[in-house]
Amino acid sequence: MKIGIIDYGACNLSSIYNSIYRLGYDPLIINHKNEFKKLDRLIIPGVGAAKKCIQNLKEKNFFNEILKFYQTGKPILGICLGMQIFGKNLYEHGKSSGFAIIDSDIIKINKKNPFNIGWCEIKIEEDLKIAKIIPNNSCFYFCHSYFMKFNTTNEIQYCKAFTDDKNKIPSIVIKNNYIGTQFHPEKSQGIGEKFIQNFITNKDLFN
Repeated sequence: MKIGIIDYGACNLSSIYNSIYRLGYDPLIINHKNEFKKLDRLIIPGVGAAKKCIQNLKEKNFFNEILKFYQTGKPILGICLGMQIFGKNLYEHGKSSGFAIIDSDIIKINKKNPFNIGWCEIKIEEDLKIAKIIPNNSCFYFCHSYFMKFNTTNEIQYCKAFTDDKNKIPSIVIKNNYIGTQFHPEKSQGIGEKFIQNFITNKDLFN
């Protein structure tokens, strides 16, 4: 099993690398587009600003390679910003275009108090695949100020868990072979490690 972690120049690679390494795998830090061909799983970490992230992915010729990888049907995990770039329109530090796998806008949580930092419970929607591995109301670590807002009611079906009863921030989004988490599983201790392990080994996690 070869697991790749994207290095786009603005993300916390060590946390996710160490999380996977502790599970008994030797992940590859992706620094060249040719390395995508070797992978069985792809992880896009999330620390940084959306517009700069997209710019860096394009400068390193990763943007199209990620789309190609998605089209192979092999599993992709996007974490926090790595989840958000699979939306359509991103507005952090100016407007930019994401992969548009999910028809959504990435907007500020709240103009007065935009930050969601710390441990939050997630509410799992009616999806037995997720509920079997993660108990409802489990706590994960969040650190973000933008979130994925679906543009159509059809897209809501891909939201498998959310946090914040008022804003209903999508916390787990699954579409085909793509799974996105607004939280950081690599910083969420035992429950986060369990989530990563299931991403690597559990084919039934995807719809």
